[in-house]
Amino acid sequence: MPDPASRQWTLGSYREFTDQAGLRALFSEFLGTFMLVLFATGGINPRIISTLGTNADLFNFSISFGIGMTVGLMIYLCADASGGHINPSITLMFFLDTQISFIRLVFYFICQFCGAFVAAGLLWGIGDFEGLEDFSPSHFGNFSVIRVIVIQTMGSWMMILVTLAAIDQRKGRVNSYLQPFAIGMSIVIAMLFLGPYVITALNPVVIAWYVVCGVWTHHLWAYGLVPFLGTATAVAIYNGILYPYKQVAVGVTNSDGSDTLTAKV
Repeated sequence: MPDPASRQWTLGSYREFTDQAGLRALFSEFLGTFMLVLFATGGINPRIISTLGTNADLFNFSISFGIGMTVGLMIYLCADASGGHINPSITLMFFLDTQISFIRLVFYFICQFCGAFVAAGLLWGIGDFEGLEDFSPSHFGNFSVIRVIVIQTMGSWMMILVTLAAIDQRKGRVNSYLQPFAIGMSIVIAMLFLGPYVITALNPVVIAWYVVCGVWTHHLWAYGLVPFLGTATAVAIYNGILYPYKQVAVGVTNSDGSDTLTAKV
């Protein structure tokens, strides 16, 4: 996390990705998002849903736990190389929190969506889904747009607020296996409790599956865009209300031996 005195958004440069570390970061985001979509979407597909019957509640628990733990594992895998975002909403969170540049945000977005579309294409190619019932969001009951927006925003708040708290160096946080676990569990809880009300997709790359399947409903824009709204408001709540950056007086000794008070934000 940058020094509080230098908190500002930066444009950055493509040169961030011209060395080995930069290329490793991009591949890490591609791979992590690919694996996440492969396993998450692989567990929520027409072949599974068509056989649920009376086991829907058990399915909601198992898929919530499975996706949350997959997120935690992918963060643990990719954290050292790229920060382990594997979610455009998380990348936006890091940018709004002034921890990455705008160029890094754009490059990460590209790699994440590429990983998602490759995984969705692979699943469609090997899954033999033709002839099975469509399972796009509009087929899961009569979801109102307002309900989708509210649920998606609340779920994003859970994920983003816990993530910010887990990595906040102002609170003495250091890198450990507990951070991916906490973030993964926040997703488990969000999906477990919000899932029965509406399909909860806290990662905008989920739209890759519906695009590959050729399904586009009036609700899918919410799954692709509303998580960003939830992220922006959650960052504002965390940094503006829960743990705001404050003016702190810091003593500085001048060359003549006198002391001067300066302020850090």
